[in-house]
Amino acid sequence: LTYGLERIGAFLQNVESVYALRWSRDKTYGDIRLREEQQLSEYSFDKSDAAAIRSEFELHEQEARELLEGFKAAEGKGRSRYPLLAAYDHCLKCSHLFNLMDARGVISTTERAALMARVRTLACGTATSYLEQLKGAEVVAEVPA
Repeated sequence: LTYGLERIGAFLQNVESVYALRWSRDKTYGDIRLREEQQLSEYSFDKSDAAAIRSEFELHEQEARELLEGFKAAEGKGRSRYPLLAAYDHCLKCSHLFNLMDARGVISTTERAALMARVRTLACGTATSYLEQLKGAEVVAEVPA
């Protein structure tokens, strides 16, 4: 979404690069974010520890799965307060870690598809559970007399 918004901004400001976007009177988006982008790209493509990233992926995937299983087993009020947003957060972390592994080129084409499917399973499970949680939530609108 962020990249989409940046591209929309570049179109609206009629600039070729998102880094040329006017951020304020005297600053561009590049002034604010280019250094960060360069450093994080250097890390993602050249410096990150592929084994550690894979291990983190497994950890966050397991946390998300356990949360989703816990929601299925929860009942009553425990279900309405169940921390599904934490499952979503772990799913987002898995997606980011997948992107890091992909950027490093440390996963095969077959493994890439399998990892994407695992992230998709978490995302779909989280979304389905969240909608189920919303349906079960009691919404009480109080109108002043």
